[in-house]
Amino acid sequence: MRLFLSSYRAGSYDDKLLEFLGNINKVAVITNAKDYKPSEERKIKVEENLDYFRSLGIEPTEIDLRPYFHKKDAEKMFDGFDFVWLAGGNAFLLRRALKYTGVDKFLITEVKKGSLIYGGESAGEILACPTLHGSEDDSGNEDDPNYIPRGYDEKVLWDGLGFINFVLVPHYKNPDIGESIEGYISYLKKHNITFETITDDEVFIVDGEKQEFLK
Repeated sequence: MRLFLSSYRAGSYDDKLLEFLGNINKVAVITNAKDYKPSEERKIKVEENLDYFRSLGIEPTEIDLRPYFHKKDAEKMFDGFDFVWLAGGNAFLLRRALKYTGVDKFLITEVKKGSLIYGGESAGEILACPTLHGSEDDSGNEDDPNYIPRGYDEKVLWDGLGFINFVLVPHYKNPDIGESIEGYISYLKKHNITFETITDDEVFIVDGEKQEFLK
């Protein structure tokens, strides 16, 4: 199993991401964590994410799962890809989108058997963990689990994909969202859930049996 998890993009380790990928030069970018945004703003944010990969010499393809909700052929969009990236935003919408399309089961199978590299930032990184509990913020911002855009239903899914056996808390020490992150950490401590923190500059890598924090 190979994972590249971060709080924002590849943190301060673009070079490490390229080294990790080797000859892989294209990526499928799942963007449904951004479905809480108005369409024009969503488009801008998605393009920023795609431009980031282009700047590294990696050709990105956006994977918007919404047209495949409650259908059975979403997996075909990943044909020919060895690397998938789950962009940041609302982790609860991202989790629903994966469930509605069956891509959650597809990722679990393919990543665990080593045929697909999983990369994720922020929401995408949280989904690699066992649970989404504690990451919620019901104040109406992007982490509100009760935000229901068109095409989504109100049921909240709390289970992560479980690639790692602890919670990796993103955006640690980010002054813009410090209160929210401290609340996340307090919840995890209160419920005796094992966790580690990661700043916007850091990454966590799993490469087979090897696990590495780059700080």
